[in-house]
Amino acid sequence: MLRNRLFLEWLALCLGACLLAIWSLHAGVTDRIDTRILDSSTALAGPSASEDIVIVAIDDRSLAALGPWPWSRDVHARLVEAMSEDGARQIIYDVLFLEPTDPEADRRFADSIERAGNVILPHTFGVTSDSGDIGPVYPLAELVGGARGVGHVSTEPDPDGVLRRFALYIGDGDKAYPQLTVAAVQSLSGPAGQDAVAVPEAAEKWPVIPMSPAGSFSTASASSVVDGSLPPGFLSDKIVIIGATAQGMGDRYSVAAGQITLMPGVETQANLLNTLRGGGFISETGIWWAAALACLLIVLQFLAFWKLPPRTNLIATLVLIAVTLLGSVAAVHLAKSWIPPGPIVLAMILAYPLWSWRRLTSVSNFLETEALALTGHADNQAGSGGFDVVARQVGRMKSLVRNVNSSFEFLHQIIEAAPDPIFVLNRDGKVDMWNDKAAKLFPEWDLSQEPVFAEFFMGGAASIDHKAGEVSSADGRTFLMASGALSDISKSAAEGEFADGDVVVLRDISQQRRQETDRREMLEFLSHDMRTPQVAIVGLTQKSAEQIKGDERLERIRLQAQRTLKLADDFVQLARLEETELIFEDTDLVSLAQESCDRAFTATRKHGVTLEQPDQDEPVYAQVEASLIARMLDNLIGNAIKFSPSGAVVVIRVAQDQDDKVVLEVSDEGPGLPPERQADPFARFGAHNTKAGPSVGLGLTFVQRAVMKHGGEIKVRSGPDTGTCFRISLPVKQS
Repeated sequence: MLRNRLFLEWLALCLGACLLAIWSLHAGVTDRIDTRILDSSTALAGPSASEDIVIVAIDDRSLAALGPWPWSRDVHARLVEAMSEDGARQIIYDVLFLEPTDPEADRRFADSIERAGNVILPHTFGVTSDSGDIGPVYPLAELVGGARGVGHVSTEPDPDGVLRRFALYIGDGDKAYPQLTVAAVQSLSGPAGQDAVAVPEAAEKWPVIPMSPAGSFSTASASSVVDGSLPPGFLSDKIVIIGATAQGMGDRYSVAAGQITLMPGVETQANLLNTLRGGGFISETGIWWAAALACLLIVLQFLAFWKLPPRTNLIATLVLIAVTLLGSVAAVHLAKSWIPPGPIVLAMILAYPLWSWRRLTSVSNFLETEALALTGHADNQAGSGGFDVVARQVGRMKSLVRNVNSSFEFLHQIIEAAPDPIFVLNRDGKVDMWNDKAAKLFPEWDLSQEPVFAEFFMGGAASIDHKAGEVSSADGRTFLMASGALSDISKSAAEGEFADGDVVVLRDISQQRRQETDRREMLEFLSHDMRTPQVAIVGLTQKSAEQIKGDERLERIRLQAQRTLKLADDFVQLARLEETELIFEDTDLVSLAQESCDRAFTATRKHGVTLEQPDQDEPVYAQVEASLIARMLDNLIGNAIKFSPSGAVVVIRVAQDQDDKVVLEVSDEGPGLPPERQADPFARFGAHNTKAGPSVGLGLTFVQRAVMKHGGEIKVRSGPDTGTCFRISLPVKQS
């Protein structure tokens, strides 16, 4: 419930932040900050001042030398003639010539313009009819007639009074009037002309012009041009812009050239011309594209709120703000595009405390609710000290958490103290808790990975008999499984609640099953293996056996008695092996094997068998119960001699197999194990099938149990043509 409410609040705040950013973009709430960032960015993004552009300034020096303003048109004619004679490629006048003056001076000025053939004159806009219509106001017709082009010089600073852009065209369709410098570049021919200049189309806002710092363009005084004091060729192949720079004369504008500064109108025209020729217009992103980007960044911020820990939310917000600011600056440099960052930053700054407040409120309510649910008493003040409400709630919850942890620790100690493996499952069947005995039973499972209890029986680690309720582990142990359902006692059964989990206990009944097997095999031993030779002895003592000669009958009785004695002795040794705790000591297995060969010397002579014993000088040590290994070797060597034909060779080998293993091998050249025995060569009382013959006793069973007691393994290789080989691998060190 809390998570759903938090998600809805998260969604509402995210939507609110997006709407705030969109409204700020539309209303220009952050325009002052945005324009400062824009001005700092554009100062570094524009093209460098072109050496082809020269400003001829009507400055204080010119006024002193050529007379006060306004000058006679005759002076302007001399100025145009001098610039034309010096090789100026184009002459752009940023001076309006709207009113007629002396007719001779006006005609001479018009003649100089016509002879130059490259003069661009400015015009403005004003009221052109009695009805108040606004239209273009051109210079004198005779001046326009000889000019190469005419363009308007209307300017409109941004709302903050800073000139950042020019209306490159005014009007539309056939009545679109180009700006002065636009008309200039369109009139040029060759690589510097209109083919090389891309003039932006009319838009909601004209692009921003990067302004170079004042004084970046080459400048010459108008008086120096007129009196010929300029170096020859100074204006050769240059685009010359003439305009006023004298104090108290001409237009001056606040521009962003590194910082907000005043710049004469003629120099702003030079900057516009430089941008038209060299590129670098900064286009403002449409409001909806900017809004989409703002929403994307705000959604990223709220995803960080949702996914990241609270301590990193502030860092994530600061990183996103930095990315927004740096991205906005980078877009000016790399893409010549301006995306105002202010609305995005404003929304992010407000979103962080709002989300923190809502989350704090939700957490506070949650702490209060959970504390009441855990204690059941509204007036429980344990651990409730603190500076404010939240601090008191946190202190109270800490106290309750300590109590819960103590209860869990006590429960874990109870489970750990249990003699049997115990698993505590949640309602999904995953193991939430187990004791050390359960962990050792399934060592390949990690509790931190939330293993599913049913999967324990899928990978071969254990098998379950649902009918008998028993679990068999891979190591051969058997467990009786009992389980009980967990449920919340505070909920009544009428509410239809499912069990919250289960407790599964595995009681180790391996000893009971082994004892049952021992009893069953004991009965088989007494009823078959021990009974068979005794019946034979009784039969040999009856009158029906009198036809057998006395010595032969006594020999048969002796053999059956010896067989009974051997079975009894093997059974006693096997029983002792099961019950006795072994004492492992470092023992030289080569010496043990040689001693067993010495004990078998008489048997080898009797059967005519050669015994090839290990003769290496280097000992092979392992931690074993020496007497047990010696008896095991006696059994294997005795069987090999007994079943080998006369003249056969029985080989005993002892070797170091690996760093932590030693190998004992006993091989013979006998007929091999019968097929009935090969299926289970270590059957405790031998095969009872008549084809297998009488029982061979408990020798091999003893051998197998002895190897298992040492943590080793035994393998048998047998065939009618190859004989039988027992290969025993024992660990060098016992764990």
